[in-house]
Amino acid sequence: MASCILFHGPGARQAALAEVPSLGVLVAPPYGDEGLKTAEAREVVSSLLSPPTGMEAGVVVVGPMDLAWPKASDVLLKRLEEFHSDVVTPILWANDLGGVSPTIRSRCLDRWAPSVEEDDDDDDVVMAAWELVEAVTLGETYLVGKALFKVKGKETALLNAIAAVLSTDMDDPVKRALWDRLRRVALWRNPTQIEVAAALVGG
Repeated sequence: MASCILFHGPGARQAALAEVPSLGVLVAPPYGDEGLKTAEAREVVSSLLSPPTGMEAGVVVVGPMDLAWPKASDVLLKRLEEFHSDVVTPILWANDLGGVSPTIRSRCLDRWAPSVEEDDDDDDVVMAAWELVEAVTLGETYLVGKALFKVKGKETALLNAIAAVLSTDMDDPVKRALWDRLRRVALWRNPTQIEVAAALVGG
């Protein structure tokens, strides 16, 4: 049985829509842009049970799941366990993974989606992200300032890169706490280096 994909991060909606062609064709406009409600969730379930016309499999995009009403999430649960990818596949997305119902998350493969506006392939940014996560995990916060200085002016790209590093090991309580601090900073469009530093060291 295929697993549902849950994209999360600042570029999640774009990533979800970009994934559609690899799985089939969109059978309806994206659901839940204003926060998925119960009636809309029932429409999603109905779409997942209705094979598309033509030869290609169908795809339904739903999100942001971090704004979904609790009852709407409950309506989706059973169908997320039993959908058939050769008929219609759901793709979920959320701005903030921490705001998604744990039961929904347990039924999905989560994928980090960085901002499409940022150049996250910058080797210096990626290296700094790994250095910072390692420093915080090992309690060597005195190294934070030096690593941040190397990527001054690229704070948003750095947050994306750190989130990508952290998303692979969310069971570690230190990394989970760091994730929670950084996502609060990430809500600001242009966080300063001081704000990022404070989040990294737990301030």
